Amino acid sequence: MTRVLSAIFIALLLAWLPTAGRTAPVNVIEQPDPAANLTGTSLVLQAGLDRQGANENGLAALVAESILRTPVQGGESLEDAIAAQGGEITYAVEPRDVRFYLDGISSNYAALLQLFAGALASPDFSASTLGSARQVLDAKIAQAERSPLTVGIDMLNRAFYPDSAGMPRYGLPATLAVLGTSDAQAFYREHYRRGDAILSAAGNLDTVPSAAFSAVANALPAGKSAPVAVATPNPPSNTRELLARRDISVPWLVAQYPAPEVDSKDFGAMLILTAFMQRTLADVSEVPTIATRSPLQRGVGAYYNFDARPANVVIYVDGGLGDPTRTFATALTVVNVLGHAKLGGNLNELKAYAAGRFLQDTTTLQDRAWLAAVAASRGISGDFVQHALKEINGARATDVQRVAARYFGSPTIALVLPRMQQSVQTPTP
Repeated sequence: MTRVLSAIFIALLLAWLPTAGRTAPVNVIEQPDPAANLTGTSLVLQAGLDRQGANENGLAALVAESILRTPVQGGESLEDAIAAQGGEITYAVEPRDVRFYLDGISSNYAALLQLFAGALASPDFSASTLGSARQVLDAKIAQAERSPLTVGIDMLNRAFYPDSAGMPRYGLPATLAVLGTSDAQAFYREHYRRGDAILSAAGNLDTVPSAAFSAVANALPAGKSAPVAVATPNPPSNTRELLARRDISVPWLVAQYPAPEVDSKDFGAMLILTAFMQRTLADVSEVPTIATRSPLQRGVGAYYNFDARPANVVIYVDGGLGDPTRTFATALTVVNVLGHAKLGGNLNELKAYAAGRFLQDTTTLQDRAWLAAVAASRGISGDFVQHALKEINGARATDVQRVAARYFGSPTIALVLPRMQQSVQTPTP
């Protein structure tokens, strides 16, 4: 029986692999780690929010969720079939792409890849599968509405991106309800393309045939995806402040600043500045930095979305940490001072802190696979972690000063306030 299954699997792989006259196989980025017990694979497709039309809010998420719910061997959904074999598959819908991540025990990983490739090759967009996917997305939307940090970021993204990349990640219940089989099929056909896919694997790869990785991407249609030409107007406002009210107990401030791209000469300096802001905001708010807590639990923070296009830096403050007006004013002043104060002295301690924070935030297989995909998308060769550390160590005080002055001048601010409560005045940074 085992030989029969193996023969079938090999036949499937050969059927999916390109032959003469077809598009060349997708280049698989591999990071072998023989000591690891698990293997993880990140598949990045140019099928994110910017591929949605003006009336298709939520379509990118609906297609991705439907793939996880596509029946595979035995009639189970892809998600359940992988879980039954000790693995896990997830996805993230981003402004410019959608990212699937699959991990599992290395000895059984080829079988998990086979299941994933099968669902990608023949996704189920029937009414029943789409209905099940909508229920999951409706729950995620409701959960996001209860997170003030997520609400703030969503508002900022709508103002930050000039196209549909700023749409809500999971759509809206009203728009999801009218999207059907033909919409999902068209989105998949146009944007789930192997020509611009990136597949990155990390972990114990010794027991996984290279063809098993290639088969995943080669299960997709040939060609490349093209963004949809959609211009979405920014929220009407005469200021750079956005306001929303939700069922929360305390106000939150979320601010967004433009930032250098990952392949910019300013990359290392911005990593240092973001780490400094994280530590300083925690200090002024008297909140210790605990790496194991989620961003929402930490109450204050700063992070650098260097993989976004365009890149940005977000800071956030929980107004429950003392007097909201004072806390918000302190946070914005800290960032504003960075752009105007003269920096000097030895940066070694701050560089060490920034390097340690970067390493701490990139320890999992998923992180490693994701970073390798980011590097490949920007033409950066070699180990991306070492690239980032080199950029940090190479930054000078003058670089940090210049980058702070260039990017931290005028933030866009989102205030998420409790309902039926007087708004908190936002101090000018």
